[in-house]
Amino acid sequence: MEENRVKPKFSFPFILILILWACVPAPQPVLTPPPFPLESLPPALTVTMSLQERVVAEEAWRHVQRGDLRAAERVLERLPPHLPSSNLINGFINLIRNNNQEAVTKFKQTLEVMPFLSLARSGLAQAYLNLGNKPAAFDSLREVLKNEPENEWARKNFKDIKEELTENLRQTAREALKTGNLAQARQSLLEALHYSPEATDLHLSLVKIYREQNDLESALTHLKAAVDLAPRNRDLLLNYAEILLEAKQYSRAFDTLERALELNPGDKEIQAKLADLKEKLGIVDLPSQYEAIPRLEAISREDLASLIAIKFKKFLPPLSDSPPIIVDIATSWASRFIVQTAAAGLLDVYPDHTFRPKNIITRAEMAESLTRMLHFFQNQGRKIRPLIPPEKIVLPDVSPEHAYYHSIVEAVAYQLMELRPDKRFDPEGPVSGREAIKMLEVLLALVQ
Repeated sequence: MEENRVKPKFSFPFILILILWACVPAPQPVLTPPPFPLESLPPALTVTMSLQERVVAEEAWRHVQRGDLRAAERVLERLPPHLPSSNLINGFINLIRNNNQEAVTKFKQTLEVMPFLSLARSGLAQAYLNLGNKPAAFDSLREVLKNEPENEWARKNFKDIKEELTENLRQTAREALKTGNLAQARQSLLEALHYSPEATDLHLSLVKIYREQNDLESALTHLKAAVDLAPRNRDLLLNYAEILLEAKQYSRAFDTLERALELNPGDKEIQAKLADLKEKLGIVDLPSQYEAIPRLEAISREDLASLIAIKFKKFLPPLSDSPPIIVDIATSWASRFIVQTAAAGLLDVYPDHTFRPKNIITRAEMAESLTRMLHFFQNQGRKIRPLIPPEKIVLPDVSPEHAYYHSIVEAVAYQLMELRPDKRFDPEGPVSGREAIKMLEVLLALVQ
C-alpha cells in the first residue's frame, strides 16, 4: 500500500512563486484624511459610556483621524450602533467618503441626543458645504462658534459663507428695486439680515422701502436698529427723529434730538429742531435740570415726575380745580410736573401731604411706578399683555413678603425692567437717568 500512494509533485517554479509571495509585505491601507483636523473625542461624548465602549470608540476614532476608514469600520462593529459616538464616527466615515447625505443623517442623529456637540455640528456643516447647501452650513457653523468662538476652521468658513450669501441677496435686492419689485427687494434684504444683522446699509435700505409703502412702524424698527449699530452717527439720529415726528411719536423724537445734541453740542440744525419740537409740545421752557436727567447716575422723585409728565403729556388728564395738596414742592424745579403726575394718580403723595422730591428712586419704587402706569393704561382699555409668564420669574433677592414684590414681578413680566446680569433684581439699587428713560420708552411703545 505504501508503495502505491501517490506523492504530490511541485515544480520548482511553483515553489519559487510561493516563496516570493510569502516575502511580499502586506498592502498598506488606503488613507483618506478628514476635511479638517480632528481632535480627540470630547469628554461629553464618552463620559456616559462603559470603559469597554470608550476603548472601542477611541480606537475607531484614531483610525478616522488618520484616514483608515476600513479599519475604523471593523472596530466600530464592536460598538452598539445606537450610541451617539457610533453615529458620530459613522458620520465622519461617510463624510470623508463623500457620502454627504448619509453623513447629514448620522450627524443629526448624534445632535438629537447631544445638541451642543460642536464636533457633530462641524461635521454637519462640512457635509452641507459638500452638498452645496450654504444656508444650512451657515446655521451649523454659527452654532459651532457659539461654543467655540476661537475655532479657526469654523470662523473662516462662516465668514466666507456670510459674505457670499449677504452679497448675493444684496445684489438680488438691487435688481428687484430696478424693476420696481419692492416686495422681492424687501424679502431679499430681510434674508440678508439673517446672515449680517450688523450691516447698517441693509437696515437703511429697508427703511427706504417701508417709507415708500407708508409703513412707518417697520421703518422705525430698522432705523432704530441702525442707530443702535452706530449710536454716535449724527445723520442717523436726525433721520430717526424725523421719522419719529412723522409717526407723531414726539417724546421719542425729543429724546433722540437731545441725544444728538449731547453728541454734537452747538449744532445749529439740531438746536433748531429741538426748539421747534419744544414749542410744539408746549415745553419750550423746559428747565436745564430736565435736560441733565440722561446724565444722572441716580434719579430723584422730581426727576421721575418730570419724565412721566413730558413723555406721557398727551395721555394725562387735565388738572382739576382742586389739585392735590403738596406742601414741600414750592422750591422744586419740577413742581408743575409733580402736581400733574400726582393728580393723575401716577405718583404718590405721602399721608403728611409731602412729596419728598429729592428722595432717590430705588429700583423697587421704579417698578411700583411703572406698574401703576401700566394699570392706568389698561384701565383705559389698552390691551397690553405680559411677555413672560409671572409664575416663571425667579427673584433670588426679593422675597414674596417684600412690599413691592408683586410690582417687581409685574414689571419684569412686561419687560419694563430687567434683572441685573447676575440674575438679581437689586431692589434697593438706584435708577440712572438713561435707565429710567429706556423703561418709560418701553412702556410708551406698548401704549402707542
